[in-house]
Amino acid sequence: MFISNAHTHCTWCDGKNTLTEMAQAAIDLGFTDLGFTSHSYAPFDPSCLGVEDEFGYQKAIAEVQDKFAGQIQLSTGIEQDYYSPAILQNYDYTIGSVHYFPPQDGIFRSVDESPESLAETLQTFYQGDAYKMIQDFYNNVVKHISKNQNKIVGHFDLITKFNEKNPWFDATSEEYQKIASTALNQVIDVIQTYDGLVEVNTGAISRNWRSGPYPQDFLMKILLDRKVPIIITSDSHATDTLTCFFPETKQILADIGFKESYQLKDGIFQPIAF
Repeated sequence: MFISNAHTHCTWCDGKNTLTEMAQAAIDLGFTDLGFTSHSYAPFDPSCLGVEDEFGYQKAIAEVQDKFAGQIQLSTGIEQDYYSPAILQNYDYTIGSVHYFPPQDGIFRSVDESPESLAETLQTFYQGDAYKMIQDFYNNVVKHISKNQNKIVGHFDLITKFNEKNPWFDATSEEYQKIASTALNQVIDVIQTYDGLVEVNTGAISRNWRSGPYPQDFLMKILLDRKVPIIITSDSHATDTLTCFFPETKQILADIGFKESYQLKDGIFQPIAF
């Protein structure tokens, strides 16, 4: 049974529904908890500016919590991007995510905006060298988690978002899997010093780009082998995707060998057996 989602967006960033609408949808699903994690401020990205007024954002969540007191526990989080300015410290938790490649001449290029944008970045930033681009992405993931020690590692292999429908590299290749595996092991080394979690994220499924969650199975097996705690999230941007592909993801994880995943319960991350 799923009683919460810890990666949720709303109209404070690029979500489609308000805080109140998302909270009510969670109550209707029988959730005990819901974690809001709007994008951190990204002044360099007009398409997704994120939360500029963090005090206002936190106040708004508190007001919705008061409205639904006794019906659901709301947690105040933020999805912190590597290139965002420093965020406030008084969040219940943060998700550490990388959405941009290292800028060139002050220009930022998105990892997950569109296949067309990614193809342009590959040519203009990397002269067609896919594995150099992949390495840059994973280097940023490792640096982000090492620096900010986020509670949750967000969509670790976001670089693969479009690769299923618009293939631009071989995700089964030894070269790719070595880069991704090395980065994941480095991230694990960091999060095991402070009880971090790695999310199994179904967001690309709801957006019709992937047929399975992040990360890929070979990476999930590393998480299992190294006894890394995981949390299933939907990276939800609308009321109808709060539990997207959750039962199927639970089965995928069980088949790999996982026995439990973490969920928010009473405002605390707790292991829940499958």
